[in-house]
Formats: sequence, C-alpha cells, structure tokens
Amino acid sequence: MDKEVNRKMKKGTLIWMALAGILLLMGLVVQTEVGPADDTRVIIDHEKFVYSAPSCFDEAGLTNNLEETTLGEALALDYEPESGCTANVFVKEKKPILIGWFQ
Repeated sequence: MDKEVNRKMKKGTLIWMALAGILLLMGLVVQTEVGPADDTRVIIDHEKFVYSAPSCFDEAGLTNNLEETTLGEALALDYEPESGCTANVFVKEKKPILIGWFQ
C-alpha cells in the first residue's frame, strides 16, 4: 500500500512540475508591450502643449509656462513629446510577459 501511495505522489509531483514548466515556457514566449508607468514624472509646457522627459529638459526649447506632472496626465491632455529625445525615453518595447512583470 505504501508503494502505491508513493507512486501516486510521484505522479502528482511530475504533473505539477510539467505544468510549471509549460507556464514558464509560455511566460517566455508570449509577448507584451512594456513602457513607462502613468505616474512617471514629466515636465509639461502649457504654451506649446508638449511634455518633456526630465533627462531631455536641458535640450528642450520650452517656454516659462511649465508644470511638473505625470505622463498619464500629459497624455490625458493630449500633449505631444517635445522632441525625439523624449519620445525615445518613453518608447514601448515588446518583451516576454514574464520579463515585463518584473520591470
């Protein structure tokens, strides 16, 4: 009887290991878009209706009508990236879903 219980336990363990392996493989194969979070900090220019990444701010030709806000708010206002620099900072990339969860 102990051998039968042992065999069933081993079979159940193998099934769970196989399912875990399949899920891991799917997590590495299925692609998703990963980009900046909506609460990412940006500077918006209310005269030009653009937003700038903080790392691009020094090169941006912005006016004095500035505000610090979030990317989500800038997009809700339909503001555009002020330059290619900002657009590149906030680009979305396709990555495996498992990697995207950890970024």
